[in-house]
Amino acid sequence: MTKPLLPLFFIGAFILGISSCKYSNEYQTINVKNKFSLAVPGWMKEEDKLALNAAFQYANRFRNFYSVAFVSEKDKPFQLYVQTNLDSLKAYLKNPLLSDSAAVQPNGANGVRAEVFGKMNNENIYFSEEFINGKNSYYHISVWTRGEERKLHFKEDINRILNSFKEI
Repeated sequence: MTKPLLPLFFIGAFILGISSCKYSNEYQTINVKNKFSLAVPGWMKEEDKLALNAAFQYANRFRNFYSVAFVSEKDKPFQLYVQTNLDSLKAYLKNPLLSDSAAVQPNGANGVRAEVFGKMNNENIYFSEEFINGKNSYYHISVWTRGEERKLHFKEDINRILNSFKEI
């Protein structure tokens, strides 16, 4: 290879490398154990070590964006289920703040959504929590990211994931 072409080769390889790192913005619907489905962006991948006993675990570690979901038996009143899970999350955070919860109806199911903020390992963590009172089970979906700027940047993705819930 001649010397004048060498820099062009490296520039071309760099551009090709950068362009191959693009993420898909298309959403895919994930059927979770024939219990429920959630839609996630193509840039999230399945994980297996985010949360013990989670039926659904997806993340993009590069973007610091995570989502898990749990299925639970209806063995206590729904409000107690919500409070117990929020208390568990707050116990892991330093100086946790809980926003006012709001009633939601993802695809006709009754539920509650809350925002939780706190520090974990000296880092600000923002959680969007949704609890759904399904026909036969309770569902808990958690989406979180690090830092307020990421939470604001991914606001539409967070809402789209939470709003995509469908009980099967």
